[in-house]
Amino acid sequence: MPGSLWLWLSLAWVGSCGSHSLFTCEPIKVHRCLGMPYNMTFFPNMMDHYDQEIAASKMEPFMPLASLQCSPDVHHFLCQAFIPACSEENRVIRPCREKCEAVLSDCEENIRIFGIAWPPELQCNK
Repeated sequence: MPGSLWLWLSLAWVGSCGSHSLFTCEPIKVHRCLGMPYNMTFFPNMMDHYDQEIAASKMEPFMPLASLQCSPDVHHFLCQAFIPACSEENRVIRPCREKCEAVLSDCEENIRIFGIAWPPELQCNK
């Protein structure tokens, strides 16, 4: 019985942590991604960010691309990469390769002009 009590107390403590819901869908809080066709997200994301605040700060250097609208898909792609969609089954939905390739192709010149370092985790073959 003491082992069961320890497990229950551990789970109760983990459940009370406020950073984000561990491996379950959670409501999107990042202002830039509130208008997406999805309203729930999942962490960690594909860049191993463990909460929305960190992901939002890491997304910031890419926002000139969204402001310039160098691709019709750039805003949605960035949100889906940094603040990924989460399905009702608690599954993360990452951006598709075709959307990644379109954004890279459309925004290539602006990425170069702004000196944006495209992280390995965002390579389209992932």
